[in-house]
Amino acid sequence: MAKRRVRIGKKGKAWVKWAVMAGVVLLLGVTFAASVGVGTWLLRTAEKYPAEKEQQTVPEVPKEEIVPITVPRIKAHAYHVGDRYTSYLNAGIAQLCAPLRTADGALVFDSAVCERAGWEPNGSADLAANVENLHHNNLYLTAYLPISGFAEQDAAMQELTLSYEAALIAEAAAAGVDEVFLCGLAPTQANIARVCEYVRRVKVLAGDCAIGVLITPEVLLSARYEAYTAAQLLTVCDYLVLDLRGIPLDAFEPEAEQQTLTVRYIMESMQYDLIRYSPRLALDGTQTDALDYVISKGYQNWVIMESAEQTDSEGS
Repeated sequence: MAKRRVRIGKKGKAWVKWAVMAGVVLLLGVTFAASVGVGTWLLRTAEKYPAEKEQQTVPEVPKEEIVPITVPRIKAHAYHVGDRYTSYLNAGIAQLCAPLRTADGALVFDSAVCERAGWEPNGSADLAANVENLHHNNLYLTAYLPISGFAEQDAAMQELTLSYEAALIAEAAAAGVDEVFLCGLAPTQANIARVCEYVRRVKVLAGDCAIGVLITPEVLLSARYEAYTAAQLLTVCDYLVLDLRGIPLDAFEPEAEQQTLTVRYIMESMQYDLIRYSPRLALDGTQTDALDYVISKGYQNWVIMESAEQTDSEGS
């Protein structure tokens, strides 16, 4: 059976020709639109990239919730490395707080780092042996070191001093100290990135030793209105120590126009911050009334730091 051929007339051929042309134009239009869209996305991504890279240098602030703290709550009494500790055992004290430098800036322990650097008077106490004896008697030692490097004006000397002090902390950690907290960093929103970077360096060198940062009440007060400085610190350190040394228990000017910062005010009006950040409260040995008040409020996380006048040890 012969197949029937269908012939397309001139009008049909013209219609097919226009349909093909319209399809080609439509395809080119879609391709152009897609190219423009992809190009715009790439341009926006390129514009955002530097800002995103810059933001990565600032620690991410946790959500507004309680920050988990893994270090134990302690009630540490002032101690000097190398002193006798039997009186603490007899009094039922299980945690001690000791400076790694005296009030005049000299190290309290015999440091190999200090000996090689020769920057300051070296101490005489054998820190590793002392810590071993404390641990043998179930005593917990938290130590603290003033950081002076940030006060250096010369950039090279600042870096050298900060590295030296980080090495001292690492040496104390290797000697078995349970915790070390850093004093004198004075974190603010202006320097928080640099402070956090330094604490991160110290953490790497200290290994398993917990590292804390001493802060003033102003840090928590400003955190309510600015970025959360305390929360930023807790992205790089293990705990915070709230410095209450020298702050009176009560105000002596009841008719003052502005609220005087007192221990009572902090305990009663800053409960949100105390719950969220769980800071150690730092007092000195002369603030017995403030310590009694803190204990009466049920706060079981504090340290007694050595007073400026309390530089003489009992001897070993």
